[in-house]
Amino acid sequence: MNRLFHPTLLRRVVLALLAGFPIVWVVLVSFGYVQLRRQWAEDRRDFASTPLAMRLRTAFAPAGDAVEIRAIAAAVERLDNRERQSMSAPIIVVMQILDRHDGRMVYSTPEIADQTLHSRPNVQITEVVHGRTFDVWELDTPRWMILWGRTRLEDTVWLVRALGADLYSNMAIALPCLLLPVWLAASRGLRPLRQFSDRIAARDSEDLSPIGVQVRHLELKPLAVELDRLLGRLRRKVEAERTFVASAAHELRTPLAVVAAQAHVLAKAPSERERLEAERQMDAAMSRASHLIHQLLTLTRLEMQPLQSGAVDVAQIVRQALGHFVQAASRRGTELSLEAPDRLLVTLDVEAFRSVLQNLIDNAIRYGKDSGHIVIDLQLEGNALTLAVADNGPGIASSERVRVFDRFYRGTGHETPGTGLGLTIVQEAVTRMGGEVCITDGLDGTGCCFRVRIPS
Repeated sequence: MNRLFHPTLLRRVVLALLAGFPIVWVVLVSFGYVQLRRQWAEDRRDFASTPLAMRLRTAFAPAGDAVEIRAIAAAVERLDNRERQSMSAPIIVVMQILDRHDGRMVYSTPEIADQTLHSRPNVQITEVVHGRTFDVWELDTPRWMILWGRTRLEDTVWLVRALGADLYSNMAIALPCLLLPVWLAASRGLRPLRQFSDRIAARDSEDLSPIGVQVRHLELKPLAVELDRLLGRLRRKVEAERTFVASAAHELRTPLAVVAAQAHVLAKAPSERERLEAERQMDAAMSRASHLIHQLLTLTRLEMQPLQSGAVDVAQIVRQALGHFVQAASRRGTELSLEAPDRLLVTLDVEAFRSVLQNLIDNAIRYGKDSGHIVIDLQLEGNALTLAVADNGPGIASSERVRVFDRFYRGTGHETPGTGLGLTIVQEAVTRMGGEVCITDGLDGTGCCFRVRIPS
């Protein structure tokens, strides 16, 4: 039962077609009503040239005497009354015929036999007979003058109902003739989609290779292309995650091994000096492991949590961050400088921005030279926030700049301890905020400068 009422594209197409039929009916009835009203207006202006007038002239013109004309008139009125009664038409038609030779009336509709209609050639006149208003026209033949009158149709409801009744039978015939081809076309048209879904369902859950289906139908080609692209992105992401897990395990294994080894040394050390050295190495290994875990959690949080933007004073955030690095910079004799407005309100993800700021300043202090200089520049350029952290340290070789954002890549030519995740976190956070980060030369052409641009 649930499957019967479950929404499907095929049922939607059929229901849309069924819903379209009443709309078509209303449009056709409205069109017919307008056309009929327009035709009646034209009949009033030129009744003599209408099909009805031509039929009346054709019927009465051959009559040679009064007896024949009365028989023809009675037959015409009988047929006309029968037709109007079958339709329940709320109109009355009357007719009088005069002999042109002597002006004598040879026939009159019984309801107005005691009255004489008046007319003018080629002009419609209005006449009231027994309380009813008739539009009267005059039709001429060589022998007879025909006066034909009709009450005005003011019952719009009847007219719409009559027009609609004429369409019902046609619509009833057209519905199955149209519905069956649409049903067949829609069901057959969806067959390639079902085959495509069956092909995907038959794949192994670990199979992220391209679908490789040669789709012939134009509507399915974008789906096949985008699905292959999605699988490609997933495949690269899974491979990157596997590499990340392996690298993280390797990076954590080293400090843990050091802790285990030094704990053994600490327990067996025969002298105070050896115990103090073991404690120092244990502290360094534990600090490295703690820092690595913190960086891993930060990276995971950036990748998993949704964007949380808010209006903040980024100048104040930068000043607070510099306050946390003053002690570390002092130990290396590094001078920290800030070039920023007193107040700068923008809307961004505060936590992501703090991650960018802290990792860039920490790297500049950690990998810069002793007694060096670091400049943090914060500005609003157009509709984008720009942050630049520049130093005058040894810098990064041009050949390595393209890889510094890779996970666990730490470059060469230095012995500074680290995790290789700081710049990865920077790039992830900047991408999360819809921005971009690039590396240029640092202060006075030495060192390096990390320039971040974030849409405000």
